Amino acid sequence: MKFGKPTYESEDTIQLAPLIDIVFLTLVFFMTTAVYTSLESEIDIALPTASSAVTSERTRGEIIINLRNDGQIVLNNRELSIPELQDVLNRVAENFPGGAVIVRGDRDANLGRAIAILNCCRNADIQNVSFAALTEEIEGAQ
Repeated sequence: MKFGKPTYESEDTIQLAPLIDIVFLTLVFFMTTAVYTSLESEIDIALPTASSAVTSERTRGEIIINLRNDGQIVLNNRELSIPELQDVLNRVAENFPGGAVIVRGDRDANLGRAIAILNCCRNADIQNVSFAALTEEIEGAQ
């Protein structure tokens, strides 16, 4: 004989508050990632072509330096002088040892400015430096 109130097992329910939190955090993550990716490649630069050009994967601590055809150096949508670039590269080398630098130079840019960027990388002890280029097939399709 049982005494007391009968117990009923409740059905399992999905908690909506944590689910909504996760969805919003994922949305914010993808939005911020998309913004930073578009900032770096948004600058109107006519990249040179090369038959050996390959698409590389982004790595942690990698920065993209844009060199316009007028010789202006742009990093994260900010125009920098050579001393300012040197300070930024020194901080990058300090925080991300072994980090990479990609130089997106316009095909009509001054070679002297590209050499100045390379000199800043060497002074900051950044060894992984590459230049962005398009494959010849992509340029022919445009």
